[in-house]
Amino acid sequence: MIDTKATLLTCVASLAIIAAPASASVDEYSVDGGSVATISLQVCSAESQLAVRGDTGTDLDFVLTDSAGTMVHSDEGVDDYLSIVIEKEGDDCAAYSLAVSNLGEEANAFTVALEPIVESSVRIQKYIIQANETRTLDFKACGTSAAVTARGDGDTDLDFIIRNSDEGVVHEDAGETDETSVTLAGLLSDCETFQMEVANLGDVYNALMVVVEPKGADPAPFAGTAPSTTLEGVRLADGGGAGGTVTLAETEGAGEYRAEANSTLKVNLPVCGMTRMEVRGDGDTDLDFTVTDAEGTVVHSDVDMSDVTFATLKPSSECETFAVEVSNLGDVYNVFNVALTAADALRGPLGPGEYRVNANSATKVALRVCDVTKVLASGDGDTDLDFDVTDATGSSVHSDYDMTDRTSFTLDPKGACADYAMSVDNLGDVFNTLTIAFGGEDAVFAGQGTGGKAKPGAATSDRNISILNQTGETISSIFWSNSATLDWGDDKLAGSGVLAGGQQWNVNVSDGSQACLFDFKVVTQSGREIEMARVNACETAMVEFGG
Repeated sequence: MIDTKATLLTCVASLAIIAAPASASVDEYSVDGGSVATISLQVCSAESQLAVRGDTGTDLDFVLTDSAGTMVHSDEGVDDYLSIVIEKEGDDCAAYSLAVSNLGEEANAFTVALEPIVESSVRIQKYIIQANETRTLDFKACGTSAAVTARGDGDTDLDFIIRNSDEGVVHEDAGETDETSVTLAGLLSDCETFQMEVANLGDVYNALMVVVEPKGADPAPFAGTAPSTTLEGVRLADGGGAGGTVTLAETEGAGEYRAEANSTLKVNLPVCGMTRMEVRGDGDTDLDFTVTDAEGTVVHSDVDMSDVTFATLKPSSECETFAVEVSNLGDVYNVFNVALTAADALRGPLGPGEYRVNANSATKVALRVCDVTKVLASGDGDTDLDFDVTDATGSSVHSDYDMTDRTSFTLDPKGACADYAMSVDNLGDVFNTLTIAFGGEDAVFAGQGTGGKAKPGAATSDRNISILNQTGETISSIFWSNSATLDWGDDKLAGSGVLAGGQQWNVNVSDGSQACLFDFKVVTQSGREIEMARVNACETAMVEFGG
């Protein structure tokens, strides 16, 4: 059974199913654990009520797309029900596609009801109101009056303001609950559109149901082609939000890839020996990940709200090709980087550096410690950040949901190196640059005790560095990368010649993230590799490579 949020309104969600008239289409389907069922919907009326009710055994997520593949609605609440109103333009019937993703391990038998809406119909709409979010919701009310009820899931306090079509306030409720009700009188004869402003005052999301019941409305029945639902197919889960289309990447292995909006890209990963995989997007959209082995068995999945994932790949033989399917749930493309690192090369700590967390987005940071370590995480002060830290088994070891953008905690790996993951949610409307540092038990934030707050370096985006060759031989390759990443990227000297002994090269190493900490590596003509880690490019003017 799933760990559902308190007081789910399944009774309201199933209202359209229970009372569906003869003109409605009511069908039953089933989706296996870890799979996605795609239901084709034939919608013929200008407005239709869509209701889905699962068997409460697992969590179901829903994505509705139109015939062009454009996402119309998504629901990623921790429950297995959906209730929305579909509005269609034009007189012809239209095809929609509903992807139902089963996030549990067991099958879920669910019912889909699709009902034409007429003036006398009860409209039921479910919304996910994120933590500390204020949303404006449009709803239509018909008849001489309409009873409006809004009820949350009980987890947070919600405040409500309802405005009519003239933008006049007709109802306010700032009580300490997450529900409200009102009767709206004197409605326009052709149905009136209202706006409901909902403010979530809590630190977790709230699943809100809005029910609009008309009084004195025209009971004329629906006259037209009846709607229908059919099972299009079932596939292995790949995040569920990309409409089911999977494109194979032209290249394979570590490197940079581009996932188009609302699509899924499959990347093959040949690995030999135990290998750590890190995939990190550009922060613009949510990416979901599914990793399968050569037999097609799922070995890792990640469907949180970030565009980052980590996994340790263990080949069944000396070498094996794994596949990672990256589903872009956003409306713009996402450029992501795949880094593969041999597990035996991960001997020291990992995590200190700077990370950009985009507005109203999330990211994850890999933390690896080999001794008892105090971790200090501090943002740039512009927004509120929430933190969750889990160990390699997924168990929580630290969380912080206060109204600041900093946290600190101690990790004890029990005498061996251990991996952890820090999830970071940015609750603000601008990006936040997060700095992570490791220290001893007495470590404190910069500026602590003086009222100051640490800023992650220079405000300018320029990171100008002079690279000086004092190795005693010619440098043939130069690499640098943000210390927050695992790979080196491209050879910056490629196509530009070499750096002779005693010469220096003036460069701007900025990668657009406003990070200050960068790693540098040079390769001499004799094949020697020399590295310098965590150079502060905001404060250092020269990087000198000696013999």
